Amino acid sequence: MSYTKLAQAIEMMIRTDRMHKALIDSRVKEIGIHRTQHRILMRLARCERLPSQKELAEHLDVTPAAVCGALKKIEQDGYVERTLGHDNRYNELRITDKGRELVKLTRQLFSEADIAMFDGFSDEELESYISSLEKLQANIKKQQERMDTK
Repeated sequence: MSYTKLAQAIEMMIRTDRMHKALIDSRVKEIGIHRTQHRILMRLARCERLPSQKELAEHLDVTPAAVCGALKKIEQDGYVERTLGHDNRYNELRITDKGRELVKLTRQLFSEADIAMFDGFSDEELESYISSLEKLQANIKKQQERMDTK
């Protein structure tokens, strides 16, 4: 295996990820929200127990300040509600019906984008792609575990 081919594969993976993010960002922007705002709504729509702002920040790998700013905007737009928690130390978050409708719309937009992205792939090619990504993730995990034991 040549390093040139590895470098090409990594560059293509990174470029593809950036292209996908840009496509999704443009779809989200069309409906008037920012990516972090949308990610918060998606998370809230999936959770049985609604997370605190701190938990959201950790899950989304963003700063608490980014979550606070995004929440302020989507709260103003009527997509979420914040109420004082049962012990008065933190806000509980709840997605509103308007927020759920936006999530439903974006899921449809993303589904269309994802289907178009894999246009022309056979089931076998898709299985091979998934298998390759699983191997990459396992190899990365091994590297991380080795670093953690040092």
